[in-house]
Amino acid sequence: MKRLVVSALLFVCMFMFGCAKEQKPSVVAVVNGVEISEAEFSKAFEGAVNFLQNQNPRSLQQPFARDILGKRVLNDIIIRELFYQRATTSKIEATQEEIDNVIARIKEHYKVDSNGKVLTPEEQEAAFKEATKGQNLVENIKKDLIVEKYRKALITTNLKPVSKEDVKTFFNNVSAVYNNNQKKIEELKKEGRYEESEIVARQLKPVLASKAQFDLLLVYADKNMTKEELNQRKQIADTIRKEIKDESNFLEVAQKYSQQEGARIYFSKMNVYKGMKPLELTNKAFELKQGEVSNVFEIFVDDAANPNTAQGYFIMNVLEKIPEQKFAFEPVQAQLEEYINTRRAESIIAQATQALIKEADIQILKTFKVDKVMQSSQTANQTTEQTEQPAA
Repeated sequence: MKRLVVSALLFVCMFMFGCAKEQKPSVVAVVNGVEISEAEFSKAFEGAVNFLQNQNPRSLQQPFARDILGKRVLNDIIIRELFYQRATTSKIEATQEEIDNVIARIKEHYKVDSNGKVLTPEEQEAAFKEATKGQNLVENIKKDLIVEKYRKALITTNLKPVSKEDVKTFFNNVSAVYNNNQKKIEELKKEGRYEESEIVARQLKPVLASKAQFDLLLVYADKNMTKEELNQRKQIADTIRKEIKDESNFLEVAQKYSQQEGARIYFSKMNVYKGMKPLELTNKAFELKQGEVSNVFEIFVDDAANPNTAQGYFIMNVLEKIPEQKFAFEPVQAQLEEYINTRRAESIIAQATQALIKEADIQILKTFKVDKVMQSSQTANQTTEQTEQPAA
């Protein structure tokens, strides 16, 4: 059985064999003899960082966050390579049509630039080429398609159908957590089944909770503005509110003002459920009646990491309110069945991944700072344990 080998990245130039004039591209890992280049890793890592910066920028501020992310990205690349190698032995292929369809979907993201300007077909093509420059795009798409096909085949072959009894048993567990049945909850904890029941119960709360849909107009302002600037923004909101007779012309007035360039007046349609954050906005929606237009109200937040968070002076028009649904089997049956299917599929892929790793010859040549810190910490702990051993 071959094992996972972890070592430092070494560059050896031995005079007895002569030094190569052209430097070989850096390699971060070798998977069953196939090299993973530094360039491939860097591109994937850059994409992961950009995603987190958009979704959860604070997570990148944690100690060694980028190192931990880098290790995860490298691990994903290795696993993808393992699945690709196995898939190719199974004669799984990707057609040119499938590859072209993926490229077309990627190009859709370049119809508008970062400033919201709609690009011409020529500009769109140029933006697409610039964004994918230096990538072996077709080869990567082909590899992803083949891996996805292989994983789907694994799931289709091994997935056990979900019976109604399976769903009902799971429903009873989730129901106990949802309704805070402490006796049943203690049983689930002892059996190791509480965690997933708690996750699903939490996911179902917004599905079954009271809901509200509303149109919202925002005159943006923040606490860093001067008192005079805040008064000006408030006066704009008051002026807009006076133009609104009732729900019949709310949309017309809101769209008219939100189209003023540089005014920082925004219009949006929102759906919320009871308890959804920001609570100031959600609670206001449930205070109002369906069809009611609010007076101007203000929300200011302290969030230095997200200075463009929606805040300032708001006007709300409640379009629809839906009462809370009772927690019963029929309304949640489909969601529970889907969850069980998803967990079983994940288990199939996890088992296949472990089997591939067990059989593989993997060398990880890239080191991360966090590895050295963890190694130093482990060494320090071992030294402390040895020091604290009682004398014989």
